Amino acid sequence: MGERGAQRLVVVAVAVQLVPLPAIVRDLLSPGAARLDAALHFGPRSAVATLSIDPSSTVWSLAVGVTIAAVFWLARAHFEQGGLRQVCRGLAWIGLALAIVVFVQRFTSPHLIYGLFAPETHTSNPSPFGPYVNRNDLATWLLLAVPLVLGYAIGRTIVITRGRRWSGVIDRIVDPRMVLLLGSTVLMAACLVSSLSRSGVVGLAASLAILAATGRRRLGTTGSHALAIALMVLLMLALPFVNAGAMAFRFGDALPGDIGERVNIWSDAWSMARDFPLAGLGAGAFARGMLVYQHVPRTLFFNHAHNEYLQVLTEGGLLLALPLALACVATLLTAVRHLRRDVVAVFWFRLGALAGLLAVAIQNAWDTGLRMPANAILFAIIAAIAVHRSPHSTRGD
Repeated sequence: MGERGAQRLVVVAVAVQLVPLPAIVRDLLSPGAARLDAALHFGPRSAVATLSIDPSSTVWSLAVGVTIAAVFWLARAHFEQGGLRQVCRGLAWIGLALAIVVFVQRFTSPHLIYGLFAPETHTSNPSPFGPYVNRNDLATWLLLAVPLVLGYAIGRTIVITRGRRWSGVIDRIVDPRMVLLLGSTVLMAACLVSSLSRSGVVGLAASLAILAATGRRRLGTTGSHALAIALMVLLMLALPFVNAGAMAFRFGDALPGDIGERVNIWSDAWSMARDFPLAGLGAGAFARGMLVYQHVPRTLFFNHAHNEYLQVLTEGGLLLALPLALACVATLLTAVRHLRRDVVAVFWFRLGALAGLLAVAIQNAWDTGLRMPANAILFAIIAAIAVHRSPHSTRGD
């Protein structure tokens, strides 16, 4: 099954959660529904109900899902006609602006979004990062952008230098476009590590490792060594922006307690998933289910699972998880198949996109950054780059 068929199944799965069913059928498919109805509603149970315990949130999730799928297919069609470099340069400019805004805002007004607006959070001392309230959501956007822009820079360098003497290509390499690509990459990487997002730092390291390990097959020994050196230089340029003491604290002293908190969240989320194994609570209904299932003291309310895979299983059950897994596998296989056939320039675009997607997949074991619409839209665009059929492939499918 291809990506299109799997995506259609995902949309259908969410739509099925909104179909009114007799209560006896709903209880058969969702054994925990009766308990939630008793806890969340007064009066007698309705004779007809949807599989979703929060239909309004599921309708919104369905609309968002359809929008993301439309963006993916429109972007894929666009890239198959050209325009890949223009879009990536635009993304480099946006990433550069985002990094500058984050650094300026953190220096001048660290508790206000854009230095102007107070975020609505559960803490009395919020610490937003540019337009993002949460550091991990910012990291998700940067994890998608950094490998792609870096891949563009690497591919462009290889095309310019191949078969030419260094003395004749320096001027062609150090031009405004390359300054944009490298400057944006360095500042975005610096912004990511300075955010102190642990999942973001791990994801960034994973994306660079994927670029190095996969790209070395195209570069040979000398080229792979040069790539490794370039990636090391990138990290060295980003490291001065890191508060080493704060990073050590987040990875050291703060980690055990944070793991304990997440284990509590995962435990309560798993209880929901176990009670709604087939059809889930309903897309977008996690927070409503936690009104009943959260067992730890509610000084903090858990409105998401801090694990994208567990959240999907909780909200969608096997009804949603299986087609979504099929869509992910189909996307990965398509990207790898095209990657093996690409010419140099397109290869590095696609590899950068794939590295970003895999980095976010790693991050999603700890966070749920794709809940943010901006991140989800960028994810769709990057996925389109990863699987588009390039008009410059060495041979057709």
